[in-house]
Amino acid sequence: MAVSKKKIALSGVILGILAILFGLLKSGGRGEFSITINDNILKNFYTSNRNLEEPVFIDFEDLSDNQMLSMRNEFIKREVLKREALGWGLDKVDPLILSRLAQLGEQTIINNLIEDDIDYKDLLDFYNNHKSLYTDDPRVTFSHIFFRKDQDKILEMLNQYSQNQDKEFFNNNLLTKVSMFPYQKNYSQKYQSFIAGHFSEETAGIIFSIAPSDKWQGPIESPFGYHLLRVSSLSNKEQRSFNDVRGLVHARVEKEKRKENLKLELEKRISQYKIIER
Repeated sequence: MAVSKKKIALSGVILGILAILFGLLKSGGRGEFSITINDNILKNFYTSNRNLEEPVFIDFEDLSDNQMLSMRNEFIKREVLKREALGWGLDKVDPLILSRLAQLGEQTIINNLIEDDIDYKDLLDFYNNHKSLYTDDPRVTFSHIFFRKDQDKILEMLNQYSQNQDKEFFNNNLLTKVSMFPYQKNYSQKYQSFIAGHFSEETAGIIFSIAPSDKWQGPIESPFGYHLLRVSSLSNKEQRSFNDVRGLVHARVEKEKRKENLKLELEKRISQYKIIER
């Protein structure tokens, strides 16, 4: 079967690309022709290139000889291609490559920072100076019945029911006037910010000022209309103890120290460069 002109042209393009790549690979090498490999380098490479979709992650120390050899070859291949790319100046023409190299450089510095010793006093001092980070805000649990404003004598009847709690009065005068609220009817252990998102800041403040009771209270007004509330529980703002949050404090202090150490290390390395203004 005769080969079509289209296929011939396509083959020519492919061969041309391969020829260009071969030429680049042949002449693109720059700088050192040596690659340092040790367990630390391979471990960093393995960890940073792990497949997150793999259901089981094999520790570096548990890799088989074949897996180690395969990873070693992959590291060498990438290192060579990276140097070729830098030799061709691709970092100067492609902002994505430049950005990624900067990210990798920062991560490498982070991985090689000396771990700080964090003692009990460091943790306790941070906790005492940042107690607001470790407080449990008040939470409320309540049910409500919603009524629209545009109903005859609705506010007067709601006030009357709130005072007498007469179920028969409610059934005869208010049951047919109950409306569908745009959000929820029942709220359980919700923070004020959540309630404010459904009722408004002002109305949420009123709700959190109502003492728990088995009676219907109100009416209170929101941008939507009027509400009768039965507040089941309202917790107070509580300060969590140091012992309860020690793990969280340690993680925060460790993160802050690492950030500060990175800043100092970057400043140190930047100071080693001569900046030429043109």
